[in-house]
Amino acid sequence: MPRIDLHEGETVEFKRQWTDQALEDLAAFANARGGTLLVGVEDDGEVVGVADPDAEVQRIANTVASRLGLTPSVSRRSMDGYEVIEVRVEPARGVVGLNGRYRTRVGSTNRDLSPEELGRLVLERSGQSWDGLPSPFDLDRVASSAIRRFADLAKRRLPEVDPNEPERILQNLGLLRESRLTNAAVLLFTERPQQIFPAARLRIGVFKGTQILDTHEFEGTLWEQLDGALERFRRLLKVALDVRATAPTLEGLQHREVWEYPLDALREAVTNALVHRDYAAPGDIQVRLLEDSLEIWNPGGLPEGIRLEQLRAPSHPSVLRNPLIARTLYSAGLIEQWGTGTTRILAWCRQAGLPEPEFQEEAGGFRVVFLKDPYTPKRLRAVGLNERQVKAVLYLKDRGTIGNKEYQQLTGASKPTVTRDLDELVGKGILVRKGGRGRGTRYTLKGSQWAQKAHNGLEKGS
Repeated sequence: MPRIDLHEGETVEFKRQWTDQALEDLAAFANARGGTLLVGVEDDGEVVGVADPDAEVQRIANTVASRLGLTPSVSRRSMDGYEVIEVRVEPARGVVGLNGRYRTRVGSTNRDLSPEELGRLVLERSGQSWDGLPSPFDLDRVASSAIRRFADLAKRRLPEVDPNEPERILQNLGLLRESRLTNAAVLLFTERPQQIFPAARLRIGVFKGTQILDTHEFEGTLWEQLDGALERFRRLLKVALDVRATAPTLEGLQHREVWEYPLDALREAVTNALVHRDYAAPGDIQVRLLEDSLEIWNPGGLPEGIRLEQLRAPSHPSVLRNPLIARTLYSAGLIEQWGTGTTRILAWCRQAGLPEPEFQEEAGGFRVVFLKDPYTPKRLRAVGLNERQVKAVLYLKDRGTIGNKEYQQLTGASKPTVTRDLDELVGKGILVRKGGRGRGTRYTLKGSQWAQKAHNGLEKGS
C-alpha cells in the first residue's frame, strides 16, 4: 500500500473512513487555525482509499453543513490509484460546537476549551477584545500619577497631551466605554488593578537548579510592573565596564556598561509580555533567572494568525490580543513599529555577542529564553550531536572558526565522516557555513560574533 508524505498534527488529521469523530476534528480545526482531514488514509499514513468517492463527497459536505454550520472545501484526490477525500476548513468566524462541547486543536489531539478560552475566543471572533470591555470602575478611580507618567512619556508622539485633562486623554485613547473605564484603562491608570484582576502581576525568581534563591512580585499599573522588573534586573544581573579609547587623552576614554543580558532586549521582552498576555487566563507573567539562561513566560500563546517561525522575520504581521494596551504603550514610546519587537530583541542579543533567544509556545503561554551559552555539552548531546560534533563545537567556542582539515585533526575522523558531521551541524542550525564548498570553506557558530562577521563579509562579497 502507498503512504502519504504527511503526518497528523495541528492542521492535519487522517481517517480510514468517515465517522462522527471526524466532525469533532473539523470543529476543533475551525476553533483553532483551520485544517485538513483526509478520508481514506490510516493513522500511520497508509493510503487505503474510499469506495464511491463521488457519493461520499456529497454526503460529507451535507453532514458538515448541517451538524457544524460550516461550509467546508470537499474534494477528491487521487493517490497512487486510490481515491482519497480531502475535507478542508478555515478558522470559523464564530465558535463551533458539537453536541454541547467546544473543542480546539492542540498538536495532533483535540481538547476542550476552558471557560476562559471559550470566552476569549467568542470575543476575538466577534471583533472585540478583552481589554476593550467596560470594567466596574469609573473616572474617579483614575490615578493622577499614572496620567502624569503617561503624559511625560507621550510628549514626543502626542505633543498636545495635557495631564490635567485625564478624561480627554482616556477618551482619545479609546479607554472609556459606557462612562466606564475599559479593562485596559484599569490596568494602565488605576492605583491597584489587582483588586479586580488579581493575576495581573509579574513575578521574578532566581533559581539554582531546582532551588529557589529569591523571588519578588510586582503589582500596580503596567507602568509600575515594567519599572519594577527593570530595576530588579539591574540589581540581579552582572555588569562589566567596557572602556574604549576614542582619543589618546583621559577625555577620550569612554565607559560603557555591558550587562549579562542586554537591558534593551529584556525591556522589549517584558513590554511584549505585558501587551500580549492573556489577562483572562489564570497565572502571572513569570521571569526565571537561571544559572545559564533567563526566561520570560506570559499566559496566552501566540495570537491566531502568527506562527513561531514568523517571529524571526525582519517584519511579520502584528496581531494584537490587547489592541488598546498596545496603542497606549505605542503612544508612550514604549513600542516602536508594529511587528518588529522580536526582531529587535534578536538584533540586540547578536550585538552583545550572545546567542539568539529562543521563542516557544508552552503550557498555554509564550516563552522567550535568553541564553548565555546554548553550546554546553549537555545541551549539545540533548539535540542529538555525537561526541565528535560536541568536541568540535567546544573548539569553536574558543577558536571562532573551523575547517574540514582542522576537524579531522581534532577528532581523528575521515574526511567523508567530517563532511557529514559538518553538514548535520549546519542543518541543525548550529553552524553557519562561510563560502562555498572547498578548501577555503570555514564554519562558525550561528549567532556568535564570528558568525555575524562572516555574514557581513558575505554581504560585502568578500
